[in-house]
Amino acid sequence: MCSVFGGEIGDRVEEFKEANATLIHRGPDFSGEFVEGGVGLFHNRLSIIDLDSGANQPFISSLYPHLVLIFNGEIYNYLELKEELAKEGVEFRTTSDTEVLLAMYVKYDKDSLRYLNGDFAFVIFDTRDKSFFLARDRLGNKPLFYSLKNNKLIFSSEIKALLKVLGVEFDRDEVSKWLLFSNGSSGKTIYKDILEFPKAHFGVYKNSKLHLERYWDLRIDNVICDEALALEELETLLSDSLLLRMRSDVPLSMSVSGGIDSTLLAYVAKNLGKSCEFFGLSFDEFYQFGEGEYIRKLEDSLKINVNIINANLESIRDDFRNLVFAQDEIFRSFSIYAQFLLFKEVSKTHKVIIGGQGADECFGGYYHHVGRYIYKNKEEFENRVNLYGKDALDEYVFGLKCSLGDKLKLRLFMRDNEYGINKLQEFGFNPPSFEHLLDRFKESFDEGLLLDVLYFNLPNLLRYEDRNSMFFSLENRTPFTDFRLVEFAFRLDSSLKFKNGYSKYILRKLLSKYFLDEFAWRLDKKGFIAPESLCYSKLFGVSGNLFDIRLAIFRELEKRK
Repeated sequence: MCSVFGGEIGDRVEEFKEANATLIHRGPDFSGEFVEGGVGLFHNRLSIIDLDSGANQPFISSLYPHLVLIFNGEIYNYLELKEELAKEGVEFRTTSDTEVLLAMYVKYDKDSLRYLNGDFAFVIFDTRDKSFFLARDRLGNKPLFYSLKNNKLIFSSEIKALLKVLGVEFDRDEVSKWLLFSNGSSGKTIYKDILEFPKAHFGVYKNSKLHLERYWDLRIDNVICDEALALEELETLLSDSLLLRMRSDVPLSMSVSGGIDSTLLAYVAKNLGKSCEFFGLSFDEFYQFGEGEYIRKLEDSLKINVNIINANLESIRDDFRNLVFAQDEIFRSFSIYAQFLLFKEVSKTHKVIIGGQGADECFGGYYHHVGRYIYKNKEEFENRVNLYGKDALDEYVFGLKCSLGDKLKLRLFMRDNEYGINKLQEFGFNPPSFEHLLDRFKESFDEGLLLDVLYFNLPNLLRYEDRNSMFFSLENRTPFTDFRLVEFAFRLDSSLKFKNGYSKYILRKLLSKYFLDEFAWRLDKKGFIAPESLCYSKLFGVSGNLFDIRLAIFRELEKRK
């Protein structure tokens, strides 16, 4: 991965160069620039595919010298695209996916995006008409932010570079939403004049006007009901997705925990015969957060070696500042700290890590997904009670809450957030409208998954993962967010996602097919969690709830002003 930065910079070249230096962690291998006629394109490269200098950016091909490309991400199917282009006489002078991306754009223009399987955010500047073409991948794996302040386009992979040239001014309404809801308005950030470029969109900027257009959408179309056919297609898609994401000219690593998603990836990787080093994280000091037991079981079952990183909280103060700096915005909780610690250690020996992000949102792994399903399916509620006891009742209550009318929901939201509302007012913030929450409490199981994938859980988790990994110059790859797998998940009948009391049923069945029943039917998966209250206590000497944690994060961000 890399960083892109630039736009209409006028004569502020040195100022933009300094701002670009704040992104060097995303690409410490090479920094390049293109400056011409008041336009500046800056790039920091993390070399993963084609390590030769000929693939450095900004990239200009002698075949189309009027186009300048800067690109963050990977086009995983670049070899297949390159082969087709070569059949039509296109010449290539590098072995990079960057050159393939530019050639695809020349041949297909905006339609090139539908051929790309990858995680990407890129900008192409056309020197002939001074136009910019910007695009971002379907699920928003790779970040892109922009500003049109003073009718000038400026864009960046991370907000911190934009703050350097625009200054720091908070949008207090968005801050208020993040503090209370751990989410904000779609497309906005907590900073004035800085917007998130929408995923699955391209934009054309010309003559001080930006036109945005969506090129991909996700819909619910429950047409796959046969379990055997579903398993066969899932196995094929997951294998191909992982195979594409194991293309690299540097060594690969993979994070594992003994949970369903990472165990599937570890098995498939080994079955493909691909070289990969495995890493796991455990808070063994706090037994309730430890994953060491299942990681060791995974080693035995797959006959692999896993480097277990036993995390501690001794460096929490320095790490907290770095975590906030990496993220640029308010984040939900300290649960992402575990991932931050893992990436810190992995980056000492590797440049690429593969993980299981996205499976829970697509296949229904969270309690709020379960709650919706068991509320509507009483037999499955009984099955869930048999497996989880009283915890199933708590899930059911969430489903019940989702079934209420909007007026009653809003009253409950107000009561649930009383503490946060009082705190907001105490610190001079206007409490946001609770209408914002209604979409997060839709009654439909499938609609809840769709909203989590497109707007709520997954976008935030992908943001956290990208900033956490790239802070340490580590590229993250997430096979479950291959758009073909995501589309497949929303073609599945919901009974293949939840069955016999088990969430993510079809994934469990695939693990079981691989004779990994101990992991397939596991009930106590923890995920990337961290001892929240202990983190907060070590930082501030008191325990705090999620609102207090988010407020502390915002206070750290305020120090940039």
